[in-house]
Amino acid sequence: MTLAPVVLFAYNRPDHLQQTIERLACCTEASQTSVYIYCDGPKAQATPEQKANIKKVRELADATRNNRKFAAVKVIKAEQNKGLANSIIAGVSDVITQHGKVIVVEDDLLVAPDFLTFMNACLEFYSPIAEIGSISGFSPIVQLPKNYQHDVYIAPRNCSHGWATWSDRWASIDWSNEPLLQVWTNRALRAKLRQGGDDRVARVKRQLDGRIDSWSIRFGCWQVLNNKVTIYPRHNRVQNIGMDGSGIHTKASDVVNECMADEIKNFQLDLPQLSPSIIRSFANKYSGTPLKRVARFIKTEILRR
Repeated sequence: MTLAPVVLFAYNRPDHLQQTIERLACCTEASQTSVYIYCDGPKAQATPEQKANIKKVRELADATRNNRKFAAVKVIKAEQNKGLANSIIAGVSDVITQHGKVIVVEDDLLVAPDFLTFMNACLEFYSPIAEIGSISGFSPIVQLPKNYQHDVYIAPRNCSHGWATWSDRWASIDWSNEPLLQVWTNRALRAKLRQGGDDRVARVKRQLDGRIDSWSIRFGCWQVLNNKVTIYPRHNRVQNIGMDGSGIHTKASDVVNECMADEIKNFQLDLPQLSPSIIRSFANKYSGTPLKRVARFIKTEILRR
């Protein structure tokens, strides 16, 4: 099996990036894995402190090329700020074109020792199964139902916390607003998108309005429109340490599962059916309180009209 490269995106958090690299280097297949580190550039209005942190991130990325813990390390530095969405779309596109598959990590994620083992095994096993659009190393569900026998589960929502996909899936994505408009204006598609959490339709609207710039919701709409699902692990293999106010796109209220496997877990891959109980539990993690769900639903439906 040819191992997938890891694409690591960083910006201005050197302390977080240091932890991310250290944990990634502890993975079983680290020494056989090529790593591409994409460092975004400073914003026009960046403060001296922010510029200093960006400089430290780049120095850390450069130093990683010499630590011999990975098969190879390539550092790509943007001169100007691209933003997370454009950075990920362009960076993943470049690497996946060369390698056919990628594992993607951001600079605030800690991974389990068998993260690369699990992700590579899934990329190999699920590659020929067209309905699988992506793989997640993160699981929002702390405890699956007692009678659930599988080591993975299927969910109708993509994940941005340590994920992977293949070139044939990625190349077919339309990154314009057109797919979002299709979802926003179609009641059945909106309902389908909500299966992965009530927050998603509101995200579509914010993306259409230009209030956010998210690659993830566009990827999610592509999965909905093309009947794709995501494979999630029974045992969570990713922890997000960026919910501490340091990140631009995350906040403390986004935390859904801080429990991560700290040892290698045996697993067997198969293709389980969608589990209604798991999907309900999964969606509830992202939907908030009943009052918040009702308010969000009313707001999005009124906005749509």
